[in-house]
Amino acid sequence: MSAPGVFVVGTSHAVASAEAREHLHLEPSEILEALTPVLLRSDLLIEALPLVTCGRLELYGVSNRPVRAAQTLNRLVATQTGFNRTELSNNTFQLQGREAVQHLLRVSAGLDSVVHGEAQILGQVRSAAHDPRGSLAKGTVLHRLFEVALLTGKRVRSETKIGHGAASLAGASLKLVYSEIPDLERASVLIVGAGDTGSLVGRLLAKQGVGRIVIANRTLETAHAVASSLGAAAVPLSELAAEIAEADLVVGAAADSHHLITPESVLSYREDRPLWFIDLAHPRNVHPDVTKISGVRVFDLDAVAKQVESAKAARLEQTPKAEAIVLEGVNHFEEWFRSRESVEVLTALRSHVLKLANDEAELITRGRGDTEKEEVLLIARSIARTLLHQPTVALRSADLSTDEGQKLLRSAHSCQLLELAYDEAERLTHGRSDGERKDVRLIAGAIARALLRQPEIELPSENISSDSSGMGLLDSTADEMVEPASQRAKD
Repeated sequence: MSAPGVFVVGTSHAVASAEAREHLHLEPSEILEALTPVLLRSDLLIEALPLVTCGRLELYGVSNRPVRAAQTLNRLVATQTGFNRTELSNNTFQLQGREAVQHLLRVSAGLDSVVHGEAQILGQVRSAAHDPRGSLAKGTVLHRLFEVALLTGKRVRSETKIGHGAASLAGASLKLVYSEIPDLERASVLIVGAGDTGSLVGRLLAKQGVGRIVIANRTLETAHAVASSLGAAAVPLSELAAEIAEADLVVGAAADSHHLITPESVLSYREDRPLWFIDLAHPRNVHPDVTKISGVRVFDLDAVAKQVESAKAARLEQTPKAEAIVLEGVNHFEEWFRSRESVEVLTALRSHVLKLANDEAELITRGRGDTEKEEVLLIARSIARTLLHQPTVALRSADLSTDEGQKLLRSAHSCQLLELAYDEAERLTHGRSDGERKDVRLIAGAIARALLRQPEIELPSENISSDSSGMGLLDSTADEMVEPASQRAKD
């Protein structure tokens, strides 16, 4: 069996239009429910965790057969969304091993966002990592991967200026209409949705001194909670049409609703002045036919992306430093991944050596008194701990994905043991009688020789990788890496 590999399948603004992403949208609860049979009824998928935001749907997994597991998850998405295989291939990407790890860290750092360096994505990655609904599907590897991603995202924001001026997708979208609305202090803005995005839009508008802000939400209590902090009004969704009639700008930010704003709900608005819509929701809150109404202009996520492209230049100067931090995070995760095997080897080696020490001490002191037996056992265990030191240091620093590392792993118990044993015996018996020194030297030699006679340490086969690429524990084989859309996931 091959070593487990990390992989990701998904879609984002980099590979799919807003319309395609809308059709591919799934809620985390839907994904986890569909994943449960795959996790429980087969050994194909070891771990899984979805990352769902307004612009992306990504499924991260760990499997001994990552390419086959990725194909299974793609079929799952196709079944859940109704996409056929060709449509899915054209609008999704797949990454394995180091590329999958690097992708998540870039996402968390804001390097894969529409607005380069935007801050909101870090909170979305945190929500995915800590979502209690995913606790049964997520294991040790993905837990560690997402924690490294969060740490990397924080470092990028604190150690570079890539987020300066980026604010968020919400902030960038509002800048599109600020110059179009003649008098912000007298303008009326309706925000549909009281979640994170809606709240952020409200705070930005309040900071700009917008005259009237109304929060419309399915749960009125939540709308009141957000509105009260902004000095805004709160209304239920049933009053949408009436509020649209009074608005100069409508912002769609309801995360789990679809086409809340229809042409019918807009027709009652006052036609003596223009009406702007910013649709930040995914799926979209504004029906596509609303754009056909005279005097109405709609900015969706794709439109916002085009408008903010020119503003990337200043932040792109910070990209090399941010990418370097990402690579440090990738290397940190790889080292941890490899160290998992070293820890198992060291545990097995320690148990092996201490058992030999106990056995040899018992053999040599057979027929002697309890006090002498106890003293010899302590000396034997001290010698054993000394013999463990050198291979322990070597294994901790070894790259177990290389031939040299594998050779060390398989012969960890034979590192100059006899010489070390005699040196330790000499140290422990300094100042004692010749007879005592001779006995301890015999014990030390017996332990070392007994250890050297043992067969190689038995380790679980799935923890051993013969891949000499330097990433055997994370990467799949080269012939499995062919994926037409994979490169489109990158900038």
